[in-house]
Amino acid sequence: MCFLAALLCVGGAVSAASKEQATQAQLTTLKKSIRSAQARLKKDRTALSKEAAALKSLEARIGDTGKAIYRLNQKLAGLRGNLTGYEADKARIEKNLALGQAALHEAIREQYKRGQQPRLLMLLNQRDPDELSRMMKYYDYFNSAQQQQLLDYRKMLTTLEQTNANIDSTQAAIVAERDALQAKLAEQEQQRKARKQALAALRKKVGQGKTKVAQLKKDQKQLEKLLVEIEKSVSLAKLSVNNQAFKSLKGKLKAPVSGRVKRRFGSLNQGIRYDGVMFGAALGVSVSAVHHGRVVFSDALRGYGLVTIIDHGDGYHTLYGHNDSLLKSQGDWVEQGETIATVGFSGGNSEPGLYFAIRYKGKATNPQRWLARK
Repeated sequence: MCFLAALLCVGGAVSAASKEQATQAQLTTLKKSIRSAQARLKKDRTALSKEAAALKSLEARIGDTGKAIYRLNQKLAGLRGNLTGYEADKARIEKNLALGQAALHEAIREQYKRGQQPRLLMLLNQRDPDELSRMMKYYDYFNSAQQQQLLDYRKMLTTLEQTNANIDSTQAAIVAERDALQAKLAEQEQQRKARKQALAALRKKVGQGKTKVAQLKKDQKQLEKLLVEIEKSVSLAKLSVNNQAFKSLKGKLKAPVSGRVKRRFGSLNQGIRYDGVMFGAALGVSVSAVHHGRVVFSDALRGYGLVTIIDHGDGYHTLYGHNDSLLKSQGDWVEQGETIATVGFSGGNSEPGLYFAIRYKGKATNPQRWLARK
């Protein structure tokens, strides 16, 4: 819209030197917009670079976490391999415990058979001193062996409990550490997903910024080229005006085409205020000049298709857009009611129609207030 406003302002510029100054002002504003867009693009590129670096750092940390989890899994695998040895030790200890228990039971039964005081009975029953001495030694030796069996039995019980505890505690510690790292990895993956989304959004924003800067520069070149042509036109001739001033015709102009108004002046579309009116009309229908004047623009214009702009003097000009063909060239004089174009849908319209706008000193005015009521 701002580029169109600049071109419409240019149309009035050919009628007086002051209009040329207005066009220069539009060009200055456009250059300022380019600088602003370039600054935003630079800022977005910096943000993109920082986000990419942050993602790279995060992915390195994710790699470290994954490596740590891998090593813990290896430890668990090794521990499970060692469990075979632990289980063998456990089986051996349990077998020895069973043997020890059997020996103790047998010893207890033997003592029970001999009475509650086997040593005293032995003294009473032996009459040969040598035999008695030998039996006492055997008894002491047997009693000492029993005590050692008890000690070994207790030691084996302790070893078994410690072995089981070692297996459980080692495995539990590794599993707990691995679980903590897996939770950390899941959190890091969520962070990576969010950063990737942010990076994609920034890349899209940077791409849009590049496109906008490129389009603004293209608009600048078009405007500068048109400004050169206007300067030539101003130097060649000053547009004459009809005996009847355009400003005196408010509410009396005949519509440029017969058809229903499909979009009114000032209506909003995607936040942009419409600065003209749209007439619905059949493809190829004639488009007429609403007043005497001189064609100052007859060419394609981005977003408006094939466009004709007529200067009517005193700062007034009219614009006719989305045409199928342009029948007048820049510099041609036209009369009121003269055919200047045919209706089309150039410039992206989905159906045929005519865009009609009126400008006074570069500012949009409601065309419907200028047209005569039917």
